Amino acid sequence: MIGKRFLSGLTAAAMSISLLTGCGGTPVSNSADSKAESTQSQQAAGSSAKENEPVTLEFWNVFTGSDGDILREIGDNYNKTNKDNITINMDIMPNDTLQQKLPAAIATNTAPDFVLFGVENLASYVKNDSLEEIDDFWTATGVNKDNYLKNVVDLSHINGKMYGVPMQYNVQYLYWNKDLFKSVGLDPETPPKTMDQLAEFAVKLTDPSKNQYGLVLPTGVTYMQFLWANGGDADDPAGNKNLLKSAENLKTLSWLQDLTVNKKVTPMNVTGSDADALLQAGKVAMYMSGPWQINGLKEQGINFGIAPCVSGSAGAFSPAGGCSFVIPKGTDAAAKQGVYKFMKFWLTDDILKEWSQRNGFPVWSKTLLEDKDIQNDQIIKSISEATGIGRSYNLGYALSSQIDKDVMIPMFEKTITGAATPEKILNEASDAMDKILSTSK
Repeated sequence: MIGKRFLSGLTAAAMSISLLTGCGGTPVSNSADSKAESTQSQQAAGSSAKENEPVTLEFWNVFTGSDGDILREIGDNYNKTNKDNITINMDIMPNDTLQQKLPAAIATNTAPDFVLFGVENLASYVKNDSLEEIDDFWTATGVNKDNYLKNVVDLSHINGKMYGVPMQYNVQYLYWNKDLFKSVGLDPETPPKTMDQLAEFAVKLTDPSKNQYGLVLPTGVTYMQFLWANGGDADDPAGNKNLLKSAENLKTLSWLQDLTVNKKVTPMNVTGSDADALLQAGKVAMYMSGPWQINGLKEQGINFGIAPCVSGSAGAFSPAGGCSFVIPKGTDAAAKQGVYKFMKFWLTDDILKEWSQRNGFPVWSKTLLEDKDIQNDQIIKSISEATGIGRSYNLGYALSSQIDKDVMIPMFEKTITGAATPEKILNEASDAMDKILSTSK
């Protein structure tokens, strides 16, 4: 049985705000109850998996936006066309809701057969022995592991063991409004490539009389790409070490505060949703975000470009993220076999291509990278090439959510809003980091 400490820990983890995913909400059905009845009846009868025996798989995920409509459509098509007599019963809910429901469902053996959520959630579940190891997936299904980018596959591993199958992958990108660039005399086809250029362009593109900003930096997120670009970092999970108090990080925070407080290139105290709306309304010239912006920008008729995050003295980097299919602990053999078949279906180039083209996510299948349609799609090609600067930010680290919530998000928020000097902000953040890291010693 899983104790209260586990439940509260995962609930707290779910409340942290990630750079890499965004979710809304829809009603939740009674799939957990039907799962419990199915599991109990199979166990009572001592049944085992039989070839082509009807299997209904309960599937929870957090895709509450337009991507959820596409995911449901793909799932419905699978139900109609698969030859294995498998039916996928999909429940879509906000991430916070799922993270509150799932631990209790696992504890009471009423969990769904498989789940889709952000890879940043894996470590907490693995730490509490709540997910099935699936190292045998590649051999059991015959799927060629070598056809998928290693950095993507690795995101679903914890301590060298595989707990998920990748569903999608992304890094952060720099979006820019080409029309706004042109209006101030900047080349609309040439985005900034360095932090200095980003600052220079942002100042030129800011026009308070038009309520127009050169850059939008929402609160409630982390900006690791800036720390990394100047050679700084937050922590070392392998050594449980605090890396915050450095000259490199102080330089970055000073640069960032000058940009926001002194040069006023960004609106203050905006949420991620606010920033998305400003970008799609053509009110901000530059914004760092994931591929989920693409469809909205197209729908609003914004003339935009996408580029990798800007570089600093140490290079260009971007936080990597994505989503994986996982199997809760205790899922029976027949269901697990069925889930493997659906995962195999998802990893086909036809499905990965459809998902990338309809949602604007990068391609990470090597054979699909050579596909003519992908090569001719400038946006998909651009974001797929930008995955090369992806870097893990505490993925697989059980303390990651607490570090974000109690250290990194407050540090960046105080910097952007000018709540204190960069030196004081960095010292306070370092002290908070020491306190968290001491709990794991």
